[in-house]
Amino acid sequence: MPRAWHRATGSQVQQGQITEFGLAPCGGQAHRVVLRTDQMEVGILTLGAILNSVHLAGLSQSLVVGFDRAEAYGGQNIYCGAVVGPVAGRLRGAEAMIADQLWRFVPNDGGQLLHSGPEGVHQRLWQITDLGAAHVTLSLELAHCEGGFPGKRRFDACYSVSGTTLALDLTSRTDRPTLANLAPHAYWNLRGRGPLAGHRLRVAADHVLPVGPELYPIAGPEPVIGRLDLRQGQPLGQPPGYDQCFCLSQTRQPMRAVAWLDLSDQPNAPSLSLSTTESGLQVHDGTTDTRPFYGVALESQGWPDAPNHNGFPSILLRPEDGPLTQSTNWTLNPMPDGGN
Repeated sequence: MPRAWHRATGSQVQQGQITEFGLAPCGGQAHRVVLRTDQMEVGILTLGAILNSVHLAGLSQSLVVGFDRAEAYGGQNIYCGAVVGPVAGRLRGAEAMIADQLWRFVPNDGGQLLHSGPEGVHQRLWQITDLGAAHVTLSLELAHCEGGFPGKRRFDACYSVSGTTLALDLTSRTDRPTLANLAPHAYWNLRGRGPLAGHRLRVAADHVLPVGPELYPIAGPEPVIGRLDLRQGQPLGQPPGYDQCFCLSQTRQPMRAVAWLDLSDQPNAPSLSLSTTESGLQVHDGTTDTRPFYGVALESQGWPDAPNHNGFPSILLRPEDGPLTQSTNWTLNPMPDGGN
């Protein structure tokens, strides 16, 4: 363990808690950090603050999609498990007004900017700034205009585990007006592997953002109907899949439960509940020909493309606002018999 990490983490660091994990696609050595309770073990990478694995006691398979080396997180897997941002989701036309000035970016998704492009936080090496047996804080500093956005910024991702709950606090700071909308992008699969057939997702949202062929919002919130009504639960893994933002509220709220994932055909299997402070939940369960895994991403965040829509919750962050913290908790309910 580098000496700087000893200074940052204190005396609770356990032997073997930090291991080398290969070279990041961006260059440089990535590391893996393990957090543990008696009931759960979680793996976090310094690359992209990635949630690499989640194991419940008694289960051999991770409940999130992950890979066994950093090099695998390139190509079509660049968002898998990562914290995405500084602006999650799509910005229409790869542009946005920030403090009365139009900022243009290099598009990476047709004509849009997706997850802040290739220089987003998902492909960068974060630094370990605090570590204990059951928590880690990863930090990343970006200079003014680095990655295309204004402001000298600092981002902190604090993961912690307690019982069978994994918590993530994402904090953004800036020295000038900028956009801040970080989001976790882990893909969940309660079977540990294989298709999503049998998974059922429930989301406490009365409205959803309509999208066009290029998947950015084309209008304000609309009432959920048909397959987009997840209030009583809908099956996953069936065409055409989901890639929509469900509107949870008009503003950030105190932590509350908003989504539940289970296996409808296996009542004794683990289930998941998600709580967040955020106003939106992007649900993406698409499996493409180029993505060799199955999982559902539950991206708790502000509404996508917010700067380009009057009436969307703002994602503008100003220095006088102080730190912005976006929080998400995932609670896993183990199998009654403890699994096998």
